[in-house]
Amino acid sequence: MGFAETSKTNACDKIRNMAKQQGKIINARKINKMRWITGIVVSVIVIVITAVSVSLNIANYYQEAAIYPDVNFGTMRMFTTLSNILAAIAAFMCLPFQIDGLKRDKYKLPVWIVVLLYIGAVGTFLTFFIAITLLSITQGFVIIMFQNSNLFMHTINPLCITLLFVVILADARIKFKTSFLAMIPVTAYAFLYFIMVFVAKVWKDHYETNTYIPWPVSLLLVLLVAFGIAQLLRVLHNLRHDYVMKSIRKYYLESPDYECERVSDAVKKLAETESKFYHEGDDIYIPTDIIALLAERYSASIVPLDILYDIYLENYLISLKAKKQGK
Repeated sequence: MGFAETSKTNACDKIRNMAKQQGKIINARKINKMRWITGIVVSVIVIVITAVSVSLNIANYYQEAAIYPDVNFGTMRMFTTLSNILAAIAAFMCLPFQIDGLKRDKYKLPVWIVVLLYIGAVGTFLTFFIAITLLSITQGFVIIMFQNSNLFMHTINPLCITLLFVVILADARIKFKTSFLAMIPVTAYAFLYFIMVFVAKVWKDHYETNTYIPWPVSLLLVLLVAFGIAQLLRVLHNLRHDYVMKSIRKYYLESPDYECERVSDAVKKLAETESKFYHEGDDIYIPTDIIALLAERYSASIVPLDILYDIYLENYLISLKAKKQGK
């Protein structure tokens, strides 16, 4: 190693140390990996809590027949139960992508999964909101929020699925028009509730929608509250998404990990890093968004991106071949 190379290495080390001390540049891979690991843990919690709680309620484990007429399979007519099941399904659908993402170091959920999480979060948070306000006032805060299965389905599960959607898996921006999809389960249940309680009269008015104010007003208020929750969670999710994307962008634009003389060298380093996570049978894809960031970092707009893509692919295959030969 020559003097020039030694000086360059020392300079890079100083830059890395300064970055660590300042704590301003977060490794994009590390932050995504932590998001995914946390997401798997929370998803499993939601799934297990829902499965156990629904099973115990169906079996009338808590022996609440004297308090709540809707026991055993009758609990399936409760919006709390249905919304928790929907949230668990959304969490379950996330797991294959999360596990595969950890294995391949690819951290991006399909948009439809994020939307499904959104729908599940809105439904369960609505149950949390109604439980902590209206039901707690009429039936007691401790009973509604912490007694028996209420602890899981009114408190822990709604908070977990909301945390999962808003903070952990904020992988796509949610548009305003998408918020109407989150209203489908609530609206459908309100219509079903109206038919079964006030038309067919085969269900008890277990939510007491006609006890204190007329039922049309009650159902309208529930829909308005649900829409407000949908907007609140959407805004918080989008803010978190923008923060994560900004951190990732900052990493590739400023991190000393890609401190090279030329943009081509940075692209080569990116290819070498990505090739480490190749598995037999994987499709090889070119991270065009990251390469565009590296081109921006080195003010290499004069270099056609197609050339950088070719450099990436060539070095990816070279690194992959070396990886296979080293086995």
